[in-house]
Amino acid sequence: YLKMTGTPELNATIPDAIRRQVQTWGVQDGWARPSRPLLYLDLQRHVYCNSLRPEGPSCSLPLSEPMRWQPKRTLVEVDQDLEKSPYRQNDLLLLREPDFSQQDVGISASELENRTEAVALFLNRADTEASARDSIITTFGVLFLIIFGISLLTRDLNYLSKNLLKPLVELSDEVESITRLQLAATTNTHDENQPAVTSEIRLLRRRFDNMKTAIRSWGKYVPWPVVQLMMRKDAEANIEVSERKVTMFFSDIASFTTIVESMPPQKSLLLLSRYFQEMSKIVDQHGGIVVEFIGDAILCIYGAPVVNDKHPTVAVMAAVEMLAAMTGINQWLHRRGLPTISIRCGIHTGEVLVGNMGMQYRIKYGIVGDETSMPGRLEELNKTYGTQLLVSESTHSEMEIEGFVSRPIDFIRPSESAQERESQQIFEVWKSNKKPSKASLEEKATDMYAEGMQHYRHRRFSEAKDCFTTAGKAMHKLTGTQDTASALMLNRCASYLEMPPPENWDGVWDRSS
Repeated sequence: YLKMTGTPELNATIPDAIRRQVQTWGVQDGWARPSRPLLYLDLQRHVYCNSLRPEGPSCSLPLSEPMRWQPKRTLVEVDQDLEKSPYRQNDLLLLREPDFSQQDVGISASELENRTEAVALFLNRADTEASARDSIITTFGVLFLIIFGISLLTRDLNYLSKNLLKPLVELSDEVESITRLQLAATTNTHDENQPAVTSEIRLLRRRFDNMKTAIRSWGKYVPWPVVQLMMRKDAEANIEVSERKVTMFFSDIASFTTIVESMPPQKSLLLLSRYFQEMSKIVDQHGGIVVEFIGDAILCIYGAPVVNDKHPTVAVMAAVEMLAAMTGINQWLHRRGLPTISIRCGIHTGEVLVGNMGMQYRIKYGIVGDETSMPGRLEELNKTYGTQLLVSESTHSEMEIEGFVSRPIDFIRPSESAQERESQQIFEVWKSNKKPSKASLEEKATDMYAEGMQHYRHRRFSEAKDCFTTAGKAMHKLTGTQDTASALMLNRCASYLEMPPPENWDGVWDRSS
C-alpha cells in the first residue's frame, strides 16, 4: 500500500521518490513483474499513469523521463478506456483500495466512486496463459494416469482371463462335449504342471479328467449311444424295454474253434482284438451299436437307440464294408504270423423288445423276441450256400438296392418249428461291380438264378434246372470258383424230378441233404 502526504497538484511533476516507491511496491508485493506490466494507476484521486489510452502517460517510462499527475478518471471512464484498449478483460488484474469484494452489503456506484482511494490495473495475460498451460498439463497428466490405469487393468484382466476364465470356459466346453459323448472330449491332453493356471483350476481339471476316464471306461462296457441318451435324459437307468422295429446283424468267424485250438491264448486275444476293433469301427460309422460280443461272434442292431428310418440299408452297407475290410485285417494278421480268417454275416429286420434288461443292480442293453434268432440262422445258412452275407426277405424288401447286387437264394420258414407259417425267401447281397463286363455277368447270373427260383417254387424243376445251370456258369466266370448255391439247387431239382414234392409244397427243402 502506497502512502502519500498531501494532495498532489495537477500537472505537477511526480517526484522520483514516489516513482521509486511505486516500483518498490510492485516488486516487493509481487504485483508488478516483467510478465505482468502495470497498465493503470491512480493515487489520491490523481492518475499516476494510464497505458490504456494512447495519449495517456505510459506506465513504463524510465526515471530519466518526467511524469506528471493527471486528472482523476472515474471508474466508469476507466472501464471505457479498457473497452477501447487492445487488452481483454480476462487478461487484467484489478487492485482497489479499499477492497470492497469481501463485503456482503451492496454498494452503489456513486458510493463506490467516493470511497475508492486508489486503483491499479495489471496485464495478467502471462498468468492466464500459465494457468491454461497448467490446465492442459494437468489434463494430459490425468489422461496419462487413466490410460496407464487402463493398461494395468487390461493386463490384470488378461491374466485373469488366461489363468481363470479361459480354463473354466474350456472345462465348460468339455462338459458340454461329454454330454454329447464326443470322443475327442474324452482324451486328457492338459498339462497339469502349467505354472500360469491356479492350483484350484488344476485341481478341478484333475478331478474332471478322472471323471472323463471313468466315462470312457464305462463306454467300453455300454454302447456309446446308450450312454449318451442316459446322460441327456438326466435320469438313472432303469429296467425298461420298448417294442421297436430294428435291423439286426450277426456275424461269426468261420471255423474259429479249429483256428484257436492251435494258437496260444495271447495270439488268439490279439487276433480277436484287431478283428473286433475294425468291425466295431464300421458299425459305429453307420450309426449302429454293438450289443455284445459272443465269443468270436458280433451282435449289433441298427435303428435303436438312435432312430434311423433307413436302418435296413445302412445295416447292409456296414456288412458289405466289413467283408471288404477283411482283406486289410488278414494282411495285418499275416505280417504277425497269425492265421487269416473269413466271416459269415446274417441280417434281419423285425419287431423286437429293445432296451435295458436284467436286475436292478446289474443292467444290460439288449434285444429279446422271436425275431432275434433270425440273424444267427442266416449266418449259419451261409455254410450251406457257400455265401458270406444273407439277408431276410423283410430286410431285402425295405433296403435301397442301388449300389448292391442281390439274388434270392432259397426259401426257409421263419423258425425251425413254425411248420404252419408261410415260407420266406432269403437273399444273398454283395456290392455291385463298376466294370461293365463284370456288371453284365452279375446281371445275367442273378436274373437267371431268380428265374430258376420262380420255376423251382412252382415245381417246374426241369426249367429251374436249366436256369441254375446257366446261373452257375455265369457265377463261375464272375468269381473263378464254383457257385455252391447253383450246384445245391441243381441237386435239389434232380431229387424233386425223381420224387416230386406235394401239391401244397411251400418251396422249403424238406429232405435230408
